[in-house]
Amino acid sequence: MRKLNSKEMALLSKLLEIANIEADVQNLEVSEMNDGGMGSLAIGSNYESRMLGREVAEYSFNDLDGMHISATLNIDRDNQLYEIDIFKADFSPTLCLK
Repeated sequence: MRKLNSKEMALLSKLLEIANIEADVQNLEVSEMNDGGMGSLAIGSNYESRMLGREVAEYSFNDLDGMHISATLNIDRDNQLYEIDIFKADFSPTLCLK
C-alpha cells in the first residue's frame, strides 16, 4: 500500500469532480493492480474483501504516444471508493496520466 503520487492524485480529483463526490485524496492508500502497466489502482487496504459496486465517473484522454486512455472511477457495494480502472486502447503501459 502507498499514497497516491501527484499525477494519480490529479486524475482521481478530476474523476471525483465528475462524479460529484468529496473525498480526502491526500490520505488514500492504493495498490497497483496487475494490468500490464496501464496504471489501474485498488483503493484501500481491504480492497480484496469488498465487491465492485458501480462506475461513477469516466474520463478520457490521449497518452503521449497518441493512444486513447479511459480512466474509470468505481465504488464498491457500500458506496466507498473502490478502484481507478485505467484502460489503454492498445493494452500497452501508460506513459503519462493526465
